[in-house]
Amino acid sequence: MPLMLKFILFATLSLLSIAPTFAQSVKATGKAIIYNDDIDDARYRATQEAIKQAVLQSSSRVSVNDRLKNGDLDSDIQIRSSGRVQQAKIIHEERKGDFLTVIARVNVTPDSQCSNGATNYYEKSVGITGFQLQDPEQASLGRLNNISRELPKDLANAINKQGFLRALTATNVALYPDLINAPSSTTSEGNLTNVTRIGQQLGVQYIIGGVIRDISPLYLRTPDNLEATPLGKDKAIQKERNFVLDLYIYDSFSGALLFQKRYSEIGNWDISDNAKIGFGSAKFWTIHYGKVVREILRESAIDTSEKLRCQPFIANIFRTEGNRIHIAAGSLSGIKQGDKFSVYRRYEIFNQNQTAQTQLNNANINVTIKQVQPNFSIGELAVDAQILNVQQQDVVIAW
Repeated sequence: MPLMLKFILFATLSLLSIAPTFAQSVKATGKAIIYNDDIDDARYRATQEAIKQAVLQSSSRVSVNDRLKNGDLDSDIQIRSSGRVQQAKIIHEERKGDFLTVIARVNVTPDSQCSNGATNYYEKSVGITGFQLQDPEQASLGRLNNISRELPKDLANAINKQGFLRALTATNVALYPDLINAPSSTTSEGNLTNVTRIGQQLGVQYIIGGVIRDISPLYLRTPDNLEATPLGKDKAIQKERNFVLDLYIYDSFSGALLFQKRYSEIGNWDISDNAKIGFGSAKFWTIHYGKVVREILRESAIDTSEKLRCQPFIANIFRTEGNRIHIAAGSLSGIKQGDKFSVYRRYEIFNQNQTAQTQLNNANINVTIKQVQPNFSIGELAVDAQILNVQQQDVVIAW
């Protein structure tokens, strides 16, 4: 057999031998609301969500190009790091009322390398503030006056169920003094928001804020009548109600806005207009409108996890003692004895408007974790912290 042919055969067999470990088959679930009995559109959106779930579960970073062909979803998933095209196949779908659930098997490359080089699997901490309602009068229908504090709590639960982030709530905190212009509203000090101060107080790496833009009914309110007249029409329909939420994610160290998205859906208020059920009650989640809100929370939790997955893990140094430093993150974040972090120094710089900005500079110092507690860790430096000028409020970073 010629030498070149032997080489080609050997290379081919080698590639075949590693192929099973190259791609990972992940089964994931996606859900979507069906509008106007359009199953194809709902299947498309549900499969998009399943693909996001599969990517998170496999720790792969992909770009998705979805197409509908004759009502069937053909999803091409391109792995950025490898350039190979994998496939998504729907193996089961189920319709319950106006909701479609699909289970898809997605072949993705188990590539832990993000495009920015981040490879850590630590659970980053997220602080969720109160979500103010832009028009408080809209809460009168159903007595949903508690929505500004209960909705963020439910979002935190949805994020924690994903298992990629550790969400904490601070629903007593109102992030925006001017709801109409959020997130571009300014504080009394001239800053866009007071995110960095709130982040330091809560001890979290990211801050999530939100504005509930609209929960108005789309019908003329007639108590105790499940059928009502839509605004501006004579035809009787089911009672529909808006739900519009603007979500904002910030880096609490710099105050930078990392992500924003509007979630807008319509649900049926299939309960008496004079019922005072409150937001988040057991009864609330049983009505169609509550189920729609739950799906929005699930979608926003997936989006939050996907957005922050490839961000570096950052934690404050809150104490120095000899060559030991105390870090404000522990086993609850996934830190283990022997883990290594890089030390970054925190500086305040001022822009042209003399507004303080936070800058993190690499100090080229490594720290090795020696002791781990649930909420903090103790690491050792090569020499005394004072010699290296490592101070409180400096940070450690893992990429």
